[in-house]
Amino acid sequence: MVDRGKTSWQELYRQVVQTDLCAGCGACVMACPRQVLDYDHASYHPVNIEPTTAADDCAHGVRGCDICTRACPRFGAWELDGDQALHGRARQPEEVFGITRGIWLARATDPAVLAAGQDGGLVSALLLWGLQSEQIQGALCSRRSPTRPWDAEPFLATTAAEVLEAAGSRYTYSANALAMRQAERRGLRRLALVGTGCQAAMNGTLSARRVNKYARRIQLTIGLLCSKTFQYQGLRRVIEEHGVPLAEVAKLDIKGKLLVWRTSGERVDIPLAQLRAFTREGCRLCPDFAASLADISAGGLGQRDGWTLTIVRTQRGADWLQGATDAGAVAVRPGQEDPAAVALLAKLATKSRMRATATRSQACRPAGWKPSATLEAQGGSPMPGYAPTEPLEGQCAQASATRKPALTTVMRMNHGLK
Repeated sequence: MVDRGKTSWQELYRQVVQTDLCAGCGACVMACPRQVLDYDHASYHPVNIEPTTAADDCAHGVRGCDICTRACPRFGAWELDGDQALHGRARQPEEVFGITRGIWLARATDPAVLAAGQDGGLVSALLLWGLQSEQIQGALCSRRSPTRPWDAEPFLATTAAEVLEAAGSRYTYSANALAMRQAERRGLRRLALVGTGCQAAMNGTLSARRVNKYARRIQLTIGLLCSKTFQYQGLRRVIEEHGVPLAEVAKLDIKGKLLVWRTSGERVDIPLAQLRAFTREGCRLCPDFAASLADISAGGLGQRDGWTLTIVRTQRGADWLQGATDAGAVAVRPGQEDPAAVALLAKLATKSRMRATATRSQACRPAGWKPSATLEAQGGSPMPGYAPTEPLEGQCAQASATRKPALTTVMRMNHGLK
């Protein structure tokens, strides 16, 4: 474990939340032992709900509680900490999409799962096998909102029907870790976590920083390849401007552009440039397209329809994929059979890292800012291939430290199950 000194909500708020480095994953809210943090779904940020302290303060933090900063997968050298915990080493500069044990093309063998899922239905198939084999009691994932078409909410899936309900992709955001509270109320202790790279990264930070209560409960972390998610109202506006009411949308996908299928079967293609203005701020600063700290990363980059590009990263990820394959739930092929998909993975992983670094440099550093001598010698990162970890200063840290935003009940959503 890397010794970062004693930190608390005050440091997390000022260095991560105020600067929009916060991805909105909800790890700090999930892990808070005093339940004084809640989640503002309008800003995708955690908030302090203690009635007697300022937004940037915490009475428990003053007395030494540091659980929120330890859980956060955006605080400090989170990528390096995670790699050391999961793999016992730092990644090399050429490992642009993270440390791997193997790359596969995979798909569900059950036609019903394949039809319900996105691309190859791999994630749904893994969760179903995990439930059937009693490896897990439930999965922290997401589903489409019953009240807001193509938006969604954190969801605890504990049955086959609920896993299939969560299948498919949405392109707004959900803090899936928030479903942990429901799991705790139900006494469930063996869980899978499914989420985009920002959420999958807690697989590394929980282990590296010894947030053992939750590190032990999460038996498998599946990371979804993701370059960005969008604000719900913006996504809705753009789709409806192309003549498709959300009530008529049957499926969404992104393959270089937003693909919208109507219930009639007609497909409408929308340039991603039209959605750029509605990208969440936390996504602009995210370097981790490839979900590099998951046990298994999965996404629809394959050049052949119906197969999921699958990156196995840890031993337990390898064990899960092998177990599901041996049980006949999943079919796999070597990733080398689709070199274009692997090349695209490397390209998009590099692009997200460069975008995040550029965004930090342009928006979050005051005029005349210069890196410390140590950071400058490292090319702006703690190691080649890692995201910068120095606290941001200047204009992006000027948010109010005293006014707490009002909590809303509006949910946001990420990609669902592949």
